[in-house]
Amino acid sequence: MFAIPLFVHLLNAGSITLLRQETMEIPVAQYRTLRFVLPEHLSDSASLQGIVSISPDTASIELILLHIDDYIRWRSNTGIVDTLKYLSISTGTFEMEVPGLGSYALVISNRGNYRPASIILDLDVFFAGSGRTGDPLPAALRLALFLMMAGTAAIAVGSVLSKKFYRRKRIT
Repeated sequence: MFAIPLFVHLLNAGSITLLRQETMEIPVAQYRTLRFVLPEHLSDSASLQGIVSISPDTASIELILLHIDDYIRWRSNTGIVDTLKYLSISTGTFEMEVPGLGSYALVISNRGNYRPASIILDLDVFFAGSGRTGDPLPAALRLALFLMMAGTAAIAVGSVLSKKFYRRKRIT
């Protein structure tokens, strides 16, 4: 019974690839940043999903999701920073929910290890819906064209009827 709503939800889902087999070398106590933007048509139930392979295999990394404004404050060490999501992971798969539309920074940190880490990362954004934007302009143009055609037809019918009634009145 629960499989049907899940299956229907998956039919209306899409994804965008951010990274495919991206290799990063991260020194000890350093980080790399991936900045990305989620427009409105991709932000419904959005999540980051990926596969990470870390060498040496005993290492783990931290994934920290920040809004871009918080990331700028974090880098400059000014103001309060709100961490949206945090994961400490080893080699394997992961998933992080993204709050909604906006600009984000995903910080990939190697601050907990004593050796540099070599990371291979696949990263996708999954979202509900088709990911296509609905352009309201064609619908508005069709409505305007329909109204102009209806107005033209009303004027034509009114003109024919008024001539007919004018002739009938003139004959009597």
